[in-house]
Amino acid sequence: MKSGKVLVPVLLLLMWVPFVLQTDLYPVFRFGMFAEPVKREVQTETFALRVIEASGKLRMVSPEETGLGSLAYLMRNYYYRQEADTLLRRIHQITPRTAAVRQWQLLRMVSKVTPYQPDTTVVSTFDVHTHD
Repeated sequence: MKSGKVLVPVLLLLMWVPFVLQTDLYPVFRFGMFAEPVKREVQTETFALRVIEASGKLRMVSPEETGLGSLAYLMRNYYYRQEADTLLRRIHQITPRTAAVRQWQLLRMVSKVTPYQPDTTVVSTFDVHTHD
């Protein structure tokens, strides 16, 4: 009987102590009735190859033209290793019909959830005539 009289106040004290030791109300606002919905900034990142031909015409290059099945992986890998110019030089060496190409460009396109207007950045360029 005596243990019941001690056990109940001890349990109530143990339940009350975390609220006393809490220094701010962030957890209450975060998970309580005043919580804001969790928002995630979702972005998609893609890479593409573009060439500028001798006539000045811009043209996107498909992976089939390069003969590399893993071109998307290679572009991402070389971009994050900061060796995109090396990739462009190697693609120029292995790709047939490059006589009309004046410059290779690696593009990084980042868009929000809606892919209507991606933010396109020219990451690296390889000028064919200055490297021959």
